[in-house]
Amino acid sequence: MTVNIFFKWVTTSLIAVVTLFSAAIIYILLAVDINSYKTDIESLASQQGWDLAIDGDLAWKFLPQPGISIQQVSFSDQVAASGSLDKLSLSVAWTDLFSIIIDPNQLTVSSVEINGGQLNYKAPNSLPVELDNISLKASNIRLDSTEFPLTLSLQALGGQQFAVDTSVAVMIDNRRVQSFSLSDLAIGLNEIEINGSIEASDNLSFVEGNLQTNNFSLIQQLQRIAEILPIVSVPEMANPSALTDLSIESRFSVDANALSDINNLIILDGQAIAIDLQIDQPDNKLTTIVSADNINASNYLPKSGSNADNSGLFAPLAIPFALWHGQSQVEMTLSSIKFNDFAVKNFYSNVFGNNRVLRLSSLNADLFGGQVNATGRLDMRSATPVFELQSSLKDIDLELALPAIADNSDLSGLLSLEADLQGSGNSSDEILSALSGGGQLTVLSPTYLAVNAEETFCNAAALFGGSPSNRTWSKGTELETLSSQFSLNNGKVLIRDLETATGNLSISGRGTVQLLLKRYNLTANTRVNGTTTSPSGCSVNKTLRNRDLPFICSGSYEVDGKTNCKPDDSLVREFLKGSIFQQLGGQLFDTPVTEKDSGDQPEADPLKSLLKGVLEKKLK
Repeated sequence: MTVNIFFKWVTTSLIAVVTLFSAAIIYILLAVDINSYKTDIESLASQQGWDLAIDGDLAWKFLPQPGISIQQVSFSDQVAASGSLDKLSLSVAWTDLFSIIIDPNQLTVSSVEINGGQLNYKAPNSLPVELDNISLKASNIRLDSTEFPLTLSLQALGGQQFAVDTSVAVMIDNRRVQSFSLSDLAIGLNEIEINGSIEASDNLSFVEGNLQTNNFSLIQQLQRIAEILPIVSVPEMANPSALTDLSIESRFSVDANALSDINNLIILDGQAIAIDLQIDQPDNKLTTIVSADNINASNYLPKSGSNADNSGLFAPLAIPFALWHGQSQVEMTLSSIKFNDFAVKNFYSNVFGNNRVLRLSSLNADLFGGQVNATGRLDMRSATPVFELQSSLKDIDLELALPAIADNSDLSGLLSLEADLQGSGNSSDEILSALSGGGQLTVLSPTYLAVNAEETFCNAAALFGGSPSNRTWSKGTELETLSSQFSLNNGKVLIRDLETATGNLSISGRGTVQLLLKRYNLTANTRVNGTTTSPSGCSVNKTLRNRDLPFICSGSYEVDGKTNCKPDDSLVREFLKGSIFQQLGGQLFDTPVTEKDSGDQPEADPLKSLLKGVLEKKLK
């Protein structure tokens, strides 16, 4: 056979095949009215639990592949899902047409295209989902692990743009998906771009892959969501640039029958935060490990002058406890957490959760030159959470701490504290009102700048008959080690057994701190153990030696709060009656005057009688 004869034979054969196909197409178009099958298609869908209505026309299509196109399709699963499709096109491969001869049930769709669609999903106890402008295209679909392209675009949540472009490989055996993969995956959500790959195998029990995002503004995304869902609040940051630069990288290996690892690296405003999840499926346990070097928390505090509450930023830390129904653990290690006026160093915490009960097994940190340690328990099984807290502070430098946390610089020294507290509530006021418990504290080398205790005592002593001091007093009081016991009840801190000293003055006291009102009241008893308050202090009348002289101090620890300390009024009256009144009476009268004359004889001098009456009236 010559070459010319061979090509002539091939050409003739092709023309014959094309002619036969053309004749078959013409026959199908003329002999088969596909629109007559609308009722059958709707009936088959109903048998599968779907309400299907075809309002448009059905039409054959033959190029590039044979199939049908359907106009105006509406559907519903009679439970939660419903929607419509403007145009649906289904195609099969030419080669697959021959499978009809062998087994019509083996015919599979090789291409799907949706142009314009809408899907609504309203399930009980969940937020409704509405998807609009759905466009989907998948061609050369194979179910034997052969890759085929898929593109999808839609609008969700009131106009948020969503798009997917990937290569899909699916393996189906015995009508069950055995494996699938998404390679060259590109997902777009407004300005967020996600790239990576996902692969599932072993009857979808094992999934592994990686995903990475571009740098995007989280605050901008929250603003978009808040426009649609008013319940979402957008935090107002002290730093306008906070939450504007975020990227996420995730690598995961999830095994439904063994251990799983999900490793995430978050770059938030230039700060690297690693969040690793370990899932023990057989034991139903989730472990979350958070670590970072330096976090500038001051950027995420509420904007100055605003009433914003940015506590929601820490909500992701509660996700493992809220969503995981087994045992959960969150372990956190942060080298440094920076605030405006101080920094927390070497922060470590370990929290365990089970059945809505959280147990803080350890919390340690270096703060204000000292250390903080705590353990506790939080029970959230009822509407009002209940907690227990055991805390310990060691050598906290008050000169650093008070200006930073209370805007107060009156007190300095090294504070150590042991406390055991219990409480309940859903707000800070409720918690403060319900606080109970107690503990003890000590302050090494305390200095109280608001009051000079020795000066206050000497001024009072001069009034009571002591010798006034001409020295210039230094500001504040340098005290010896201060120790005290305290208890809490109904929003009040009761201070008792307070003891300290300065010079020859020993000081003991008791008092009350009202946490909700931010006010305090302290009664301090001073006692002079000697003839002078200190080597360079004032001399003390013998009637004041070795006896308690009470002072009452009250004030507020709010910003610009003031402190007022003065001797007890009843003591002043007692001493004035016993000292100054006697001295004045001796000078005005030839004999000392008492509170009430024992005789009934009229005074000889009217002036003396008048002065005596005035003094008696004032001192009663």
